[in-house]
Order: sequence, then structure tokens, then C-alpha cells
Amino acid sequence: MRKPKILIDVYYLYVAQTGIKTYIASLCEEIKSRKESEFEYIISPDYHEAKNRQFFRGNTARWKNIYFQLLYFLRKLFILPILSYYHKADLVFSPDILSPLWSRGKKVSVIHDTFFWDSPEHYQALWLKLYLFLLKESLKHKGEIITITQFSKDRLGAIEAFRQVPKRVVYPATGLFPKTGQNTSDQKPAFRYFLHVGVMEKRKNLGMLIEAFGALIGEEKYKDIKLVLVGSRGPRKSLDDFDHLKNLIKMLQLEDDVIFTGYVNETTLSSYFTHAIAYVFPSLNEGFGLPVLEAFSFGLPVIISKQGALMEVADGSALVLEENTKEALKSAMAHLLEDQKLRDELSKKGRIRLNEFSTEKFFLSLEDTFKHILNG
Repeated sequence: MRKPKILIDVYYLYVAQTGIKTYIASLCEEIKSRKESEFEYIISPDYHEAKNRQFFRGNTARWKNIYFQLLYFLRKLFILPILSYYHKADLVFSPDILSPLWSRGKKVSVIHDTFFWDSPEHYQALWLKLYLFLLKESLKHKGEIITITQFSKDRLGAIEAFRQVPKRVVYPATGLFPKTGQNTSDQKPAFRYFLHVGVMEKRKNLGMLIEAFGALIGEEKYKDIKLVLVGSRGPRKSLDDFDHLKNLIKMLQLEDDVIFTGYVNETTLSSYFTHAIAYVFPSLNEGFGLPVLEAFSFGLPVIISKQGALMEVADGSALVLEENTKEALKSAMAHLLEDQKLRDELSKKGRIRLNEFSTEKFFLSLEDTFKHILNG
């Protein structure tokens, strides 16, 4: 009996650096590790080539960005539809949001969040208009949406273009766990610190974190604490908050207390997670919040803002700010420093919560969703 064929478009992996990269990698690695499946998967282009090639990554020239966008739209408009017929696909799966306008079989877009609609001012207006038009048109015929939290599903349901498009929630997997037997003791910093990992975007609310941290170490008993910010600049000038954060640190005279590491490799990142006091995530807008799960995987207590997706992912396993203010955040950080029992309790709850986001659960839930979609 012929297995249904799923064509997975991983072209965006050439540029992906954050959540979409983890999403695609988790899916592809699980497919490759499984000997049996009810589906036949076609991954295009070659997963390892797209994952490892650096040509379009990093602080690239403007012409490279434009070149990639042209290639990306060309693929979605012409190449991917042709591939769907060539491979006789029953479903075309696009984990990078945009589905082809036409294809063989059904089409599924993974829309991770609603940033395009929440903050359109952060994107080039003409590009955004074209992108959203193609997305809307691509889902009109045989299109469905998979998203990653109930929070995002509800937000998408409020957008006129998607009200009639079927939407389903499949929780993704976290991509970072401590390596078994890894010894990071020789990498342990000589100071205690709070940790944040992620690109320096305005929506991450890092200015408030820095102000709260400055107020915290203004107290004599906390003056030895540091704040470690791991990550690169925002991907676009309109989103980037790096220069503002550096100026804020200078104004508050925190140059010796706030550490910017830039991008780090996985081993170094694991070390930062391993030795932190807690992970702090005061973001204003998230579609999921993968770093919460990454922190849970290292047994870290986590502080989060009162934001829908973060609270859904943490599900009572993190310390939630009642108000998104520097005073509330400073109080929460001090609370964790003083209360070992609370740190231990949050650490235990986080590890339990993490079980809901295993790669196996993600993959099985995704396959179950594919069955429902294909069976109508």
C-alpha cells in the first residue's frame, strides 16, 4: 500500500538562526532517526547542506539579503509547486510560514507567531505587503495552519484573512539539552549571574531587565551579581536594540556588571546555562518562548513576563511577573536569590514540564495532525 507523501520545504534553513531553525532541525533529525513511519517524507533541499552553509548567515551585505529573498519567492512561486508534482506529494509542509500558491495535494503553513501583524512598522512596507498577500492567497485553496501555542492560534483567529482557515496547535520540541557526562566545571565563571539568551530585539524588553538589574546590584548584598546577555544584534535595524542597550548600560554605569557575549557555540552556551542563578525572560511579545524550555532542561529557575505564550509554555513552572515593571522584576530577582527552596521547587517543576516538549512527542503530534488533515 502506498504511503502518503509529505514534501517538507527546508529552504529557509539557509538563513534561519532562531526558533524556526530549531523547529526544522528537530523535525528533520527525528525523520532521519526513524526506521518506520506511516508517511514517506521528502526533505527539500538537502537538509545538511541548508543547515551548514553559511553564505546567507550572519551580518550579511544588503545585496545578499535581496538575493536570498528573490530566490525564496522564486522557490515558493514556481520550484516548490513543480517539486510537489514531481514527487507526487499528498501534502506540502512549510515550517517557514509561506506555502506555495499552487501545488499538488494539501498545503500546511507553520505560523509561529503574529509579529507581522502586531508590529508591521518593524518590516519593510512593500516587502511585508507582498509577503502577507502571498501568504493569504496560498492558504485560500487546500491550505491549513499549524501553530505552536493556543495563544498564537487565538491571535491568528482574530486576523480576518485566516478566520476561515483551519488552525491546529502542535507544540514544538526544544533543541538544547545538557550533554550526558559533560564536564563544564572548568568553564564556570568566577561570579554569580542571571542569564538571558536571544537576539537583541526591542520586543525582548532587555532595557527593563538592565534597569531592574541595576537597581538590584545597587544594594550592597547583591553587588557581586552579574547579568549575562548571550546573543547577536537584531536581524534588522528596525528591530535591533543593541545600541540602545549599550548606551543604557553606560548611562547607568554598569559596564563592568553586564556582559555581552555575542553569539557563542553550543558548548559555551551550555556552560552559561549550567552555571546561572536563573534565567530571566521579560519579553513583551513571543509566539512560543523556546529559551524557557532550554532553561528548564538545565534545571534553571525561570522568571517570565505576564505574556500569553510564555505563561502557556511554562504552565505554572516559572515565576511570573504580576506587572511588567523594573520594580517587579527587581523584586522577583531578589526573591530567587534569597529563597533556595523556591529555586529548587521551580527547577523541579521545570524539568517535569519539559517532558511535554520532547522531540518524540512533537513528531508524533505532528504526524497525527497530518493524518487528520489528509483524511479531511
